[in-house]
Amino acid sequence: MRLDDLKDKFGDLIKIEWKAFMLRPTEAGRKTREEFIEYTRNWARMPEVDPRLEATSPWASDDPSPSHSLPALAAAKLVTAYGTDAEDDFHHRMFKAYFSQNRTISDPAVITSIAAEAGLDRVEFGAAFEAQYDALTNAVIADHNEAQQLGISGVPATIVNNEVLVSGAQPTEAFIGLIEERLA
Repeated sequence: MRLDDLKDKFGDLIKIEWKAFMLRPTEAGRKTREEFIEYTRNWARMPEVDPRLEATSPWASDDPSPSHSLPALAAAKLVTAYGTDAEDDFHHRMFKAYFSQNRTISDPAVITSIAAEAGLDRVEFGAAFEAQYDALTNAVIADHNEAQQLGISGVPATIVNNEVLVSGAQPTEAFIGLIEERLA
């Protein structure tokens, strides 16, 4: 939402580039269903921070919780090949699928469905995702390692103008101020 606000305000004066950061890189240490449901109780605060955010708290789906972050992040890397509009739509739908619809966004079938909902060809995307998975995984790992080298240890984290790290969910006005300073 906040990135959309910044795009609306600054248009072509800014470039937003998504990078991957794996909160749970592998299936190792996966939470039990009960632990995950308890974890998602924190999501209830999200709409308090920004009323536009949709979150079902706690996890209310019969679907299993996502196993790890790598598959969704690899798919986000693939979507960049389809252009900015597709990328933005896919990101919005992935966030909604996870936080609001409580879908298993680590499942390739769910990921492919979300890509189709974003207007991408289901069969083409699924085939590309499968064929390129190793390369996409390597790109995600490279992003993750770069983030760690920059001192990032969680999300959200935003780097403005390759020089200022903004950690946590900050108000849009904080980003506007930083961007206006850099543009001046």
